Amino acid sequence: MLLSALVLGLMGSLHCIGMCGPIAFMLPVDHKQPVKKAVQVLTYNIGRLLAYGVIGLLFGFIGKGLYLFGIQQKLSIVIGAVMIILVLLPYKY
Repeated sequence: MLLSALVLGLMGSLHCIGMCGPIAFMLPVDHKQPVKKAVQVLTYNIGRLLAYGVIGLLFGFIGKGLYLFGIQQKLSIVIGAVMIILVLLPYKY
């Protein structure tokens, strides 16, 4: 199961090449001073990881709260049904 998660994670992260890559290349990084460049890139990645961690923690607490109230399964079914209905119904501008 761990190998499956690793493979899915690696394959799912390929979208970052097209979506996140150009943003990362446009960061104002000082290419003349290698130490300054390393600090800037490290700061960017630490900030990115902290932001993802905080967002994951927030949604984890929300999910845990829904589970404790006993509505997680019902809410998942309702949201799934709404998603299916929205896909099946034509959207008119």
